[in-house]
Amino acid sequence: MNRFTLHIVVNTQAGSGNAKKVLTTTENYLKEKEITYTTYFTEYAGHEKKITSDLLDTLLIDWNHSTKPFPLLVVLGGDGTLHEVINVLQSYPNIPIAYIPGGSGNDFARGISLSRKTKEAIDRILFAKEPQPVNMIRAWFKEQDEVRFILNNIGIGLDANIVSTANHSKTKRFLNKLHLGSLSYLAAIFKVVRKQKAFPISFKTDQQSFHFDQGYLCSITNHPYFGGGVAIDPTASPFNDEISIVLVEKVNVLEIIYLAVRILSKTHLTSKYIHHFKTTNLEVTSPSDQFAQTDGEIVGEESYTISCELTKRLFWI
Repeated sequence: MNRFTLHIVVNTQAGSGNAKKVLTTTENYLKEKEITYTTYFTEYAGHEKKITSDLLDTLLIDWNHSTKPFPLLVVLGGDGTLHEVINVLQSYPNIPIAYIPGGSGNDFARGISLSRKTKEAIDRILFAKEPQPVNMIRAWFKEQDEVRFILNNIGIGLDANIVSTANHSKTKRFLNKLHLGSLSYLAAIFKVVRKQKAFPISFKTDQQSFHFDQGYLCSITNHPYFGGGVAIDPTASPFNDEISIVLVEKVNVLEIIYLAVRILSKTHLTSKYIHHFKTTNLEVTSPSDQFAQTDGEIVGEESYTISCELTKRLFWI
């Protein structure tokens, strides 16, 4: 008897269509391994939330060794798809989730050292003996009165502005059809880097408070990566009980280029224009209207008061 049956939520639009290729490889490999599985395809934006909710009502259960075959939830898609699924399951941290990366950035996979090669990711699911707890950030957005669980990071300022600009690009849909969706983000970077203005931002932890008048990019992160593999905080880990904060101050264009080089070489945290600290509890106040994103999903362009703490949930990794 199989140890589990796989219930795979599939977003074929993830990664500008890359998930379709991942799905083909996945199905062929599971058939070769004689693994029982069922697929559930998203048909519109946000459909993964309803699929997950329906599975929660009918199939999904907390992890236990005695149930065989165990009904294991698997997400095949990008970070955005996984973000929506875990937020449906906020109150069910002991229902394990497995993940097959099918997006374009796949930063969460990088953050937990999960292979982006499909067969290797599946092997990790098949060979794992039991689920493992992984830290996430629980964030309460006061003005919006909304709680979100964060896999990767919260971004305020530049990175969120880039995501919003790319999402509203007239060419994004066309580029996605050509599987060149990343080019829309590259174009957005050039458009936004000089346009993004400095903004005030404050941080309060259990031990101390910080205020900065020249905020440019703020990343509250659970692991090193954002933007498709850029290590904004090389020291962060979802297995350490700490939230990492990186604030980049507004500088001139030449300094931006120099900082970008240092970020790519992972030597940026010692720059005088970058402020870095870690904590277990955090309150962030951004009083001016700024774009914010959570795991690449735009929250809006507003002022924010965000309370953050760590929480854990089970992943089948």
